[in-house]
Amino acid sequence: MGEASPSPSQGQQAHLSLSSRRRAVLLLTSVLLFCLVSNALVLLNRHILVELNFKCPVLLTSFGQMFTFFAVCVTRAVRPATVPDRDDVTPRFWILHCLPIGLFSCGTLALGQMPYYTLSVSYVQMLKAFTPVLTLLFSLMFRLEKFSWPLVLSVGIIAGGTGFSALGEINFAWEGTLFMLGSIVCEAMKLVLSQILLQGLAMAPTESLYYMTPATIFFLTIFGVMTERHLYPTNALPIIANNPGSFVIASALGYGVNLTSMAVVKLLSGLWLKIIVQVKGALLMLAGVLLLSDTITSLQLVGYGTTLVGFAYHTKLKMGSSITAALGSDDGDESAKLEEDSKVCVRSESEPLLDVSKHSSLSSTPGGSPSSG
Repeated sequence: MGEASPSPSQGQQAHLSLSSRRRAVLLLTSVLLFCLVSNALVLLNRHILVELNFKCPVLLTSFGQMFTFFAVCVTRAVRPATVPDRDDVTPRFWILHCLPIGLFSCGTLALGQMPYYTLSVSYVQMLKAFTPVLTLLFSLMFRLEKFSWPLVLSVGIIAGGTGFSALGEINFAWEGTLFMLGSIVCEAMKLVLSQILLQGLAMAPTESLYYMTPATIFFLTIFGVMTERHLYPTNALPIIANNPGSFVIASALGYGVNLTSMAVVKLLSGLWLKIIVQVKGALLMLAGVLLLSDTITSLQLVGYGTTLVGFAYHTKLKMGSSITAALGSDDGDESAKLEEDSKVCVRSESEPLLDVSKHSSLSSTPGGSPSSG
């Protein structure tokens, strides 16, 4: 008597189990690569700026953006389906919607490089945790977020923790701190403008890079020429000529950060990416202490710990509001469906029966026409 063959349900379960394992491995790999590549980029950029004495941080940032755009264009040439032509992204749309976002993206990247000349890597990571405070402030100003005391409390805790971190910094420098705060302001404005200007425009991550990166490069080029042009012959070109590998790797890592962050967002969500960024920042602080001899005072540890508590509370609130919004949307859809069904029932009781041969479309679109959604 032969062995019984596995049932279809068992085969389906085995396939789902294998698919889940593959997804878990892919997710873990993406998160680890994002943390590794992102932190490696920060440390390599600091090495170029400080130890190689490269005085053109805007130019350094531009290399990463140019490499990213080049890689996306190559991807589009090899696989056109990844970045299809779009009729809705016209030159006028790009100027009115993408350029403003590119301006603040330029400010985020360029100003975010300058603090490393005067501040420690660890302290810069502590300041970056201040981003949710300004994001909420701008969201309230543009009425993208509803005012709530719990949200204010969460960002208040973050602000207080960041303040303690600044007070505990041994090598505090106003110049570097103001540059970092300027970068955070630009980051918050970029996030808010993206919500406003790109609302209703569905873009795949690669498409977003294809249309947004040129706007960032445009402003980085203008900013770099205005502020660093005189340093190109005497500082930038000789250092690049003597250390080409460092600049190529830094540019490639910039593209790697974009790729791995997109993978994390696709597999999880943007909110989870923010959580992972905080974990990555803590790991980078540890790397700063071990590799760069950064000094972290007890007051800074208390401040950063307070910031993380505030961020965890802020994340919990945002997750709760997202779940509530999703449930509300589902309830709204269900209510609309019930209302439509009740109308059909009332109509069928008060009107004579329809001739199906004259209204054959009703059998294919129960509950309304395709365009009614």
